Amino acid sequence: MFITAEDLCLRRPEPKDVEELYRYRNDPRIVTALCGFSKGYSRADLLEWVERQRKNPTDIVWVIADAEDRCVGHCGLYNIDHAVGTAEVAICIGTAGFRKGQSRGIMTALKKYGFGYLNLRKIRGEVLGTNKLAINFNKKCGMIEEGILREEEYRDGQYVDVHIFGMFRRDWQAE
Repeated sequence: MFITAEDLCLRRPEPKDVEELYRYRNDPRIVTALCGFSKGYSRADLLEWVERQRKNPTDIVWVIADAEDRCVGHCGLYNIDHAVGTAEVAICIGTAGFRKGQSRGIMTALKKYGFGYLNLRKIRGEVLGTNKLAINFNKKCGMIEEGILREEEYRDGQYVDVHIFGMFRRDWQAE
């Protein structure tokens, strides 16, 4: 599935994306801002990840590609549970070249796909309490803060909170 968002496209990961994935998935400035990405990755790890994503029945992952089809990040709907109609959403921006509004366009496309195409009932996401930019982003995108998991992740020598955000289809339809 090919999705456009602003002047970017969301497409399935390909082996040609491994080098850019390697660069930003090992960048400490990016890794420390994300939930769950706490270890380094080899190129072989990421090539395996790309191949695994092609067959994964519970995750739909897209590379965020620029006009030259270069990988500048990735995003997706994870842990999709069709029985209860839920999924987790995540966006990882791997470059500082993003312009204001592009991330919001990506979130809009993900919500449209999740609610409109997959018929999900709820989309949720997790954000580290230290990532104020992502907390504000989720709020601006209409996500509601549903709770805080206290001292849930370990980053830079300290335990940090994880904020849980969610949105129901009815809230998305009302936007």
